[in-house]
Amino acid sequence: MTTTAAILVGGKGTRLQSVISDVPKSLAPIAGEPFLYLLLRHLKSAGIQRVILLTGYMHDKIQAACGDGSLFGLDIIYSQEPTPLGTGGALWHGRSYLSSQNSFLLLNGDSYIDNPLTEFIQQPLEKDAIGIIGAIRSEEYERYGSLLIDKDQFITGFFEKSQKNTGLVNAGIYKFSSKLLEMINGPSSLEYDVFPYLINHGHLLAAHLLEGKFTDIGTPESYLAFNPP
Repeated sequence: MTTTAAILVGGKGTRLQSVISDVPKSLAPIAGEPFLYLLLRHLKSAGIQRVILLTGYMHDKIQAACGDGSLFGLDIIYSQEPTPLGTGGALWHGRSYLSSQNSFLLLNGDSYIDNPLTEFIQQPLEKDAIGIIGAIRSEEYERYGSLLIDKDQFITGFFEKSQKNTGLVNAGIYKFSSKLLEMINGPSSLEYDVFPYLINHGHLLAAHLLEGKFTDIGTPESYLAFNPP
């Protein structure tokens, strides 16, 4: 069973700085607590034991807030990128903490879905798939981009923002084989570089539909909707 997860928390969160300028996006307060606490508790309840926080911007504040993970019953390790490397690059930079795992979970640090995740974590990587992308039904394709899948639930294409609406969007929750780490060479974007490369070179990425309310805090509007004044 997958018991290790990584969370992307290194972004600067430029759009959100008009409402939270003194902390990184992942520490934006929600009902008096950092948003990241919600994700960590969510992972713990799903059976995750070890979390690698892929940090960058305001690393010290994230480490001070989360410590060694004992507050959540988790073992937390930090991988601090020296300069912004992109989502793929952050994962690549933290590869030494993940490469010994058969599989691992990866979460965006600015989104949350009200779903237990246990079923998603238990999904097998069938037909030597390199990973599974959690998907949700949404009409907000102009914000998130769309996934195109075949009858076997394998992803055949990615339509980025404003290109096309398939009704399925990336929820920012992934399960990957550790083999993925061998396919990232440095600074890169998962969404724009790594995933298209995998599809174009015959590597299988599956989609798994997640039910539940999806929230992200990437913009002032979405953050204030989740955490009204």
